[in-house]
Amino acid sequence: MIQTQQPPLWRSILGRIPKILIFGVLIFWFLVELYPIVFMFVTSLKSDKEILNAPFAFPAAIQYSNYVQVWIGDRANQPYISFFANSVVVTLGTLILLLFVASLAGYALARGSFPGSKAVQQGFLLTLAVPVHVLLIPMYFFMGRLGLRNNLIGMMIVYATLGLPFTIILMRAYFLSFPRELEEQAMIDGCSRLGTFVRIVLPVSRGALASVAIVNITWVWSELFFALVLLNKQEVRTLPLAISAYKPAAMAAEAVVGQQFAIMSLTTLPLIIFYFLFQRHIRKGMTAGALR
Repeated sequence: MIQTQQPPLWRSILGRIPKILIFGVLIFWFLVELYPIVFMFVTSLKSDKEILNAPFAFPAAIQYSNYVQVWIGDRANQPYISFFANSVVVTLGTLILLLFVASLAGYALARGSFPGSKAVQQGFLLTLAVPVHVLLIPMYFFMGRLGLRNNLIGMMIVYATLGLPFTIILMRAYFLSFPRELEEQAMIDGCSRLGTFVRIVLPVSRGALASVAIVNITWVWSELFFALVLLNKQEVRTLPLAISAYKPAAMAAEAVVGQQFAIMSLTTLPLIIFYFLFQRHIRKGMTAGALR
């Protein structure tokens, strides 16, 4: 009976070193990313005196008063739930506009061949190279002329406009890989092009639409710059603007650090839960169309 010779122990150990190094680097990077989040939540449970005297220590006694003060809005003059509701309305409205327009435009660019289609595709790619903040001043005057400043619908339009180029490119890349046979069979059965899109293409594309929605939620929820300029009234402010309301007053010897960390924690928590629930779709959304 032929016996196979086992490799020396040192060779098997050396063969495992790359994997050990990779896992070590990943664990280290995970701790680096996790630390700020843990620090934020721990600090939100401390009193201002503890935060200023021992910022990196655990709380001697858990303080829930920071969350209570943020929830009732004793400093922002508005309860947290109203800011939260504004952010939810803006985010959902933006997603509806984005998915509706981007799915139609992406499908048209993937399937249609019309004069100027190549130029339109190149135009969307070029817009990704333009910093969005250069649009702030013209956007400010344009929205003012339309009467859409200090208006949640106006913010939906702004965010949808900013997110459309990237979203259309992603949807076009997905529809290029969509099987044409399904569309041809529907058209043979009497469906029009629009009917095929609504009845066949969209239901099958639920995964791609969910991925695109998740990718856009992350930046719309936390966008501050345009909201800071276009939303000046208290009742229409979103969560990123609510955080700024808890900064110390100028020329005042007061400390509201605990409340700042509390509202940052409340603002971050929905996104963390969202990531945990839909992390698989997020990975798909970030790599959608990568092979095209």
